[in-house]
Amino acid sequence: MASSSLFETARELVFTGTSILLDAGFWIVVSLVAAGIVYEYLGTSRLSRFMRHQGAGSIAGALGAGALLPMCSCGVVPLAVSLRLTGVRLASVMTFTAATPVINPAAVLLSYALLGPHITLAYVLFGLTVPVLVGLVVERFGTQGETDEAVRLKQCCCGGNETQNAGTEVAGRARFTRAMRWGFTELGPTLGLYLAVGIALASIIMTLSPTHWIPQHLGGAAPFSSLLIVALLGMVIYVCAVAHIPLVAALLAAGASPGIAVVFLVTGAVTNLPELIALQRILGRRTIAVYVISLVVASIGAGWLLNLWLLPAFSPQLAPVDSMRWGDLADRVSFVIPETLAIASAVVVAGLCVWGVGRWLRARIPARWTGRTAAPQE
Repeated sequence: MASSSLFETARELVFTGTSILLDAGFWIVVSLVAAGIVYEYLGTSRLSRFMRHQGAGSIAGALGAGALLPMCSCGVVPLAVSLRLTGVRLASVMTFTAATPVINPAAVLLSYALLGPHITLAYVLFGLTVPVLVGLVVERFGTQGETDEAVRLKQCCCGGNETQNAGTEVAGRARFTRAMRWGFTELGPTLGLYLAVGIALASIIMTLSPTHWIPQHLGGAAPFSSLLIVALLGMVIYVCAVAHIPLVAALLAAGASPGIAVVFLVTGAVTNLPELIALQRILGRRTIAVYVISLVVASIGAGWLLNLWLLPAFSPQLAPVDSMRWGDLADRVSFVIPETLAIASAVVVAGLCVWGVGRWLRARIPARWTGRTAAPQE
């Protein structure tokens, strides 16, 4: 009996981890491609100089780009790392990192269909302001300077920007190949190690944590404690920007407050364990700690404001016909990933995770078992 229960739990863990890979794999691969291109080509471009600028324009550009890209929080990690390694200011990088998963055109349309105009307006308002506030706070209180891992990534693989500065002319195909080599053979396994750890932890938490009590603690009054619970829940659970909206609609229909919806819409999409574990290695633990704390505080503040001031007498409006019409429009503007492509991408990301874990083990096992000097930490 116990062995059967253990088998069911193990199968659920594998299923949950596989689901995360299938949901995020394509966007992680796309982001690795973009990261390689950014790292190779962005350094001397006008866009790079613009995004490095300390004015509001660079943050506005990061916010606009993030709001239009339909990437999940894990998928945006490689691109955010590459932007930071090319010298883009930290506030712009973190604004982009927060804005990209939390809001996009498809998510807004689906929110309008399932949550109604009032929640959607609050979702858009806070989805565009919270990332900017978080980016500025992280830049002010986050890690100063570069981590050892960031320095290593900048120095490896020929360093496309340094080569350009030296005046070396490289053929277009060769530069693209070098960009892909950096994205998939250096950045890929480096992030793969931490994505593997994060996916494993997220699978364990999502599988073993009790869920039956969650709706019971999200009543219409939604005191501060319930907002905090939802913020922490959203931080742990991996949900993409579009997939979490039906869950929020179900919570609202069950009597949850609008503040609960906004808190989960922000934290559920922006923060998750795989992303946070991968980012902290490159951007620094202090940066990620400030990032998470500021996101949680800002989302709880937004939820509290919505409950007390903006929508104190909110009640869900069920309009099936309108919901179907707007939901269909959301499906049309959403990019549906073909099953074969999703599986292939998941296999690639799983391979990068195995590669990263293998590199980490090879750097440590010889030192313990044979007494040889351990390789540098990766």
